Amino acid sequence: MVSIFVSHAKEDEACAERIRRDLEARGYHAWREPPSLSLNEFLYPRTVENVILGSAAVVLVWSSHAARSAWMERYTLFAQSLQKPLLPVMIDATALPATLAGVSPVAGQPSCTHVVEQLAAHLPAPDRSDALIALSEQASSGLIHQRKEAIDHAAVMLQHDEFPSYRESILALLEYLARNDLMPDVRTRAQHAIDVEKGKEQAGASSASRHSIAMRCHNGHINYFDKRIICHPEAKIARTVLQSAGIMLDELVLACPQCGAKTTVHVDCRGYR
Repeated sequence: MVSIFVSHAKEDEACAERIRRDLEARGYHAWREPPSLSLNEFLYPRTVENVILGSAAVVLVWSSHAARSAWMERYTLFAQSLQKPLLPVMIDATALPATLAGVSPVAGQPSCTHVVEQLAAHLPAPDRSDALIALSEQASSGLIHQRKEAIDHAAVMLQHDEFPSYRESILALLEYLARNDLMPDVRTRAQHAIDVEKGKEQAGASSASRHSIAMRCHNGHINYFDKRIICHPEAKIARTVLQSAGIMLDELVLACPQCGAKTTVHVDCRGYR
């Protein structure tokens, strides 16, 4: 059963619950935060990120409340780093962040009725058999041996180039496990799989799109920036490092290469500093 993560501000819980129920009616799995999980717990963000890792797509319930939610920003940036499909549902007139450039939103309303009918065309089938979805689900398992097997499967997929369109998403998955898994053996295994692929990137065999972020400037131009460059401490970019939802984000002022307009964006530079 394909899993879809619904991200929302607490004020938009009723809308999110309606979307989850409608997704489940169509055969999807939609995660709900268990009552025992507290925002103040150490494992809270790791638990949610693990759910996003195992999801096929992320629905963003977007509103003025969402725009002010540090946790929604954190999880949106995280989903982008994993190259998860993002599907914003606009329930008021609040504009999307500049870093969600190129994402086509769905028009909704506070009740969120009929939203899933609009989302259906952009979602994988609930019973879809897909190598990347299966790999993501296995990588998010609570069982150590399952995560290790996921890494081995990922390494084989990369080695044989069976799914070239999935390469960047697979590498993003491995990089997350290499940096964040609680088990040293899993981190080491994932890093080894990444190291094997480094030669291909250095030879120019990959576009390394997982390192890119999109930005729409105030004049509507969409540009892409490489986090390996803009996150580097020596990059000549105006920057402020701030703490938000338990992580350190870089607030960067990026100039549009087309018109020179400057836009302030938040970038998750973990792993790039």
